[in-house]
This record gives sequence, C-alpha cells and structure tokens, in this order.
Amino acid sequence: MRIAIWHGWLLEGSGSNVGTARLAEAWRAAGHDIVLLCQERHPERYAWIDAHGLVDARGPSNVTTVREATPGGGRCVLLRPNIGDTLPVFVVDRYEGFDDVRRFPDLADDELESYLRANVEALRAASESQGSEAAVTGHAIPGAVIGRRALGAGAYVAKIHGSDLEYAVRLQSRFQDLAREGLGGARAVVGPSAEVLERCAAFVPEVRRLGRVVPPGVDVDAFRPRPREEALRAAAERLQSDPDTARGRPDALDTDVERALAARDAEALDTLATRYDQEVADPGAAERLRSLATSRGPVVGFLGKLIPQKGPALVLAAQRSLDRDTETLIVGFGSHREWLVALDLAYRRGDADDLAWLAGAGSMGIEGSVRGRSGEPPRVTFTGRLDHRYAPDALAAMDVLVVPSILDEAFGMVVAEGAAAGALPLVARHSGLAEVAGALESEVGRSGLFSFGPGEGAVPRIAAGIDRLLSIDADERADLAGAISAFVGRRWTWPRAAADLLDAST
Repeated sequence: MRIAIWHGWLLEGSGSNVGTARLAEAWRAAGHDIVLLCQERHPERYAWIDAHGLVDARGPSNVTTVREATPGGGRCVLLRPNIGDTLPVFVVDRYEGFDDVRRFPDLADDELESYLRANVEALRAASESQGSEAAVTGHAIPGAVIGRRALGAGAYVAKIHGSDLEYAVRLQSRFQDLAREGLGGARAVVGPSAEVLERCAAFVPEVRRLGRVVPPGVDVDAFRPRPREEALRAAAERLQSDPDTARGRPDALDTDVERALAARDAEALDTLATRYDQEVADPGAAERLRSLATSRGPVVGFLGKLIPQKGPALVLAAQRSLDRDTETLIVGFGSHREWLVALDLAYRRGDADDLAWLAGAGSMGIEGSVRGRSGEPPRVTFTGRLDHRYAPDALAAMDVLVVPSILDEAFGMVVAEGAAAGALPLVARHSGLAEVAGALESEVGRSGLFSFGPGEGAVPRIAAGIDRLLSIDADERADLAGAISAFVGRRWTWPRAAADLLDAST
C-alpha cells in the first residue's frame, strides 16, 4: 500500500517524533511504500529512508536516492515541505535550520495561515505524486486540518498526542475551530490512550464517535534487559567512535556555569546552551558512562527533554533525601541543561542562597531545600542527548527510571521503553501516564508500585517511590523487571501499532 504521513517536526527528541519514525520504519518493513513529510534535516541518519528531497505546491524536487529498492520490500521517501523561516511548536526549543521558533499561540493569524497553506500544498502535491491510498496526519492541530484541506474529508486518519491540546487547542478559540475542522473530517481519530481521546473530545465531541486507541510501540530488539556494566561499556565504545560528539557540550562549560551562578546571571545560563550542538552527546559522555559502569550502587535515571515541563529538577531534588546511596543518570537535551547543572552544583555545595536564586530566577519548579541525608551527595552523570543508538543501553543501566512530567501526557513512550529495557518505572500518576503505569502495575499485581501522586510537594513522594522500589529484594526486582519487559514485548510493539493504525486508515 502507498501511505502518506504528515508530521511537522523531526524524527528524534520527542515521543511524537520517535513514534512517527518508528511507524514509517515498521510500514516500510512490512512492504508498504511511504512518503513522509517532516522537517528532519538529517535523513542520512536513518537506514530505512531510501530517498529524500523537498516538496512544495509544484511537487517533489531535489530528490536524492540513498539506496535502491529491494525486491518485495517497501520504500520510504522523506520530503521536507518549504514552510519558510518560522517553525511553529508547542514548547519552544532550538531547531536546526530555524532561527524563528515560536509557539503556535504566538503566531499572528496571517503567519498561521501561511504555515498551514504551505503544508496543505506540500501534502496535496506529495500525495498526488505518490498516488497515496492512505494518509496519516499528526496532532489535533495542525496535522488534522492540513489533512482535511489537502486531501478532503474521510481521506486521512488524524493522530492526536497531548501537547497539541494543552499548548494550542486549550489556549485559543482559533485552534479549537481548526481542531473541529480537521478532526471532524477524519476517517478516524487515533490516540495513544483513552484519556487523551476523552480530553480531545471535550473540544471536539465528534472524537467520541471517531476515536480509536492505538498505543505506540517499542523496538523490543533494541530495548531489552542487559547487565549494567555490559550495556554502559557497549554504549561508551560506540560513543567513543562517534565523530558527532565533538560538537557536543564541552566539560569546560561547567566552569562557566559556576561563574554564571556566582554572578546570578540568568541570561548567561540561557546563553551557554547555545554554545554547543544540543542534538548530539557530550564529548565526555563515553568516559562518564565507563565510570558509571563500575559503580556498584543503584542507578536512578531520567531520560527526556531537559525542560521544566518534563520535571528533571524534581529528580535531582528527590535524590537528596533517599534512604540509600545512589547514582543519578540524566540523559537528554534541552534549553534548561545549564540550569540543571547549576542546580546540581547548588545541591552538592549545600548552598541555600544559590538554590533560592535558581528557584526564583528560573522556571524549573524547584522544591525542597539543600539539606539532604548525611554523607556524600549522589553523583550526577549528564550525557547530553543519546539517540536511538545509545538510549536502550542507558535505560538498561537504570534500576529506576523516574518520569516526573508535569505535562498532561498522551502516553509516555519513555515509560514503555524503560520497562522493555528492565528499568523499574516511577511515573507521575496523571493523564496518559497513569494508564501506562496502571497497565504495568496490573501485570505484576502491585497497585501503586510504579507511580506517585503528582502536584505540589511531589519531591518527597518521588523519593519515597524510589526508596520503595530499591528496598525490594534484588531477586524480586529482577523478576519484576522481567515481567514488565515481557509485557511490553507482547502488548506495545511497533509492528502491532503499525498494523492497528493501518487498519484504522482503510
């Protein structure tokens, strides 16, 4: 089958990005021909992309073939729509190739219409060129309305997430109107959880009739339990030979962070994050992972965007009051990386003034005090971004994966990936995250084991949850890890997600 996919951003770095990539890969592996529209600037990083080029109202152009089609196999062509210099997003971060990155609510009406029109023309031209038989568009806005205007009512499946609802549809009536236009004309509206579909139906009641739950998947061949030392040494060896890490965050920036903190210079902390390529791992990540591999204490980890909404600061705060010595592994990239480094420094120094300034000047939602349990503060290992080549090893090395997002999440893919890799999850009990945690808790017959109550004062509840998991006997923890990994392998796989979504599309 010939399938068109519209996605507005990249293929790594967020749940919807990764999900789009994995679905396209699964469909190609099943023998389908894919045309994928997105803003990914590095198609060469993906072995399943066969050709790439540009697309606008006149059709595809500058298409470069990377590999020839294999007999009986599928093919994926990535086309990048020409949308101009502005990239609309839900949460502002840095994107290669765009100097003007703005939240959807901050767009003027004419800017929004220009963006929609460019994508409508691109999707229509790409679909006609391919002769698409099915189409999938991402997000309640802008994907659904782009699908309707480009292809017509009933000709596409709209895939919703959560950030689209919370950071656009909920905020402005114009986005509610666009969501009704796009979702109301879809063949089906697919969401990763019942919770996010119901949240969407509050704005577009037709979703209750059109909605279908299709959970995302996990690459269970990559995300699997492994001994910590083996996993971290393997990741370190690959990182050591990765030339891209030369562009990552240099260790020398720690000194600049210390200076900025001493000077109470918030602008300097923000600026430091622009002095290196956030899309790659740190040059020192390989050596840090080797050092962590030799640790005999438990490892508590976070993997995700380093932005306040994902709650990484809560993990650092909770580590201060645990009942046992632990290591902390922070994997990810984002605009608040330097603020987190400064926060770790304030905790290690026990400097209440530093902590108070960071809490007031930043937006990390810092809770608690610098006082923690006696003894050495936990060592915190930052790696920068670890993409799909390295993330499975990092997750396999974690005894506990904390997912403290304060966002209303549609599902929480990192929870499923961590569970597949054998990391026991500790998840904020809200939105789609609660469904994921509940499914895992039901599988092992332990209600509340993998979740904590969110909201104000969450830090002690996170700490109690970590202590609860780490207090379980090592053999029992291994049995729990094996059980949830096997569950993910049965229920949440990309071939299954791809088949269910294609069924909704035809």
